[in-house]
Amino acid sequence: MVIKESVGRKKVHVWFDICHTPQYNFYKNLIIRLAEEGHLVYITVLNRGKMPLIIQKELIAYPTIKIYIIGKHRLVKWSAIIDANLIRIVKLFLWSLNKRIDISYSNAFLSALIGKVRDFPTFTFDDDPQTLAFKPKMWFSKISHYCLYELPPGYTLSSKVKVLPVLKEWAYLAPNVFVPDMKFLDKYKLKPKEYFFVREVSVGTVNYAGQSAGAVMDIASKIPQDKKVLFSLEDKSIKDMYPKDWILLEEPVEGIHSLIYYSCALISSGDSMAREAALLGVPSYYLGIRYDMPANYAASRLGVLHNRKSMDFEEWIECFKANLSYKKEQENIRGTINRLFIDINEYMYSFVNELEKRRE
Repeated sequence: MVIKESVGRKKVHVWFDICHTPQYNFYKNLIIRLAEEGHLVYITVLNRGKMPLIIQKELIAYPTIKIYIIGKHRLVKWSAIIDANLIRIVKLFLWSLNKRIDISYSNAFLSALIGKVRDFPTFTFDDDPQTLAFKPKMWFSKISHYCLYELPPGYTLSSKVKVLPVLKEWAYLAPNVFVPDMKFLDKYKLKPKEYFFVREVSVGTVNYAGQSAGAVMDIASKIPQDKKVLFSLEDKSIKDMYPKDWILLEEPVEGIHSLIYYSCALISSGDSMAREAALLGVPSYYLGIRYDMPANYAASRLGVLHNRKSMDFEEWIECFKANLSYKKEQENIRGTINRLFIDINEYMYSFVNELEKRRE
């Protein structure tokens, strides 16, 4: 949707710092809206996997969006600390020195620190309660937001921390921004609900510290043989260790959320995609270890998300040996979630809108 420029308003210079593909998905609709209104949008991207390629491909049509690849992540834990944080903060600061920046958005604290030094507001958004009391984020952010749906028991909040009644995936999966399209199934010769969507993440990151590799590999033989499998594998170097008849996806994957929406179920060793499926009304099973993360708990209450603590995988997979239709239930789940959640895109946009009005 193209939004007409507001007459008489000065355009804002907005900076987004993006370190992970789910973060890009979270900000994408806001980025496009701002670009369509004529605002100058800076995006700094961590060189991690196929993320830079995905962002450049999807945003190439917008001349007011400027993309910079700064820093790298080698998908091992030490690189997350050294390359993606310590070295990158210096590179980001040097990059920012000749830029006019009016406001910034990020999930991390690096841009917030630079904003504090250079005197522009930064709004951070996260869904990991382990960082609720993370001092640098609280010190340097204008407001530190957490998309958790509700405050977990036992937590107290600083005046600069706000829990929002939404999960971050809703920024790109809400009915007003996402409409599934069956045309994306044609490339893989698939029909709705006849296949599983399976995701295996690399565990060489801070988020997956303590999680064993190959969770999907361990359950591959238990997936019904009469079902096709769409397979998203972060580390393609180990593809030969998985069933040869699985359909391996190559990033960037066009229409990935339509592919998830029309699957009969999703299995993932990473929690982001498991939550996405749950919010799309698709039964999902999370093979990882972040069972009690509040965002995952909320997704399991609102959607259909299970893990090893809530149900054995063997019991869960039995449900899909018959061809069951649950289209009505799927849309009912999405409708209920839509009534309970705020419009997170409008909320984030409000900060730029307020800044514009103050300048009139």
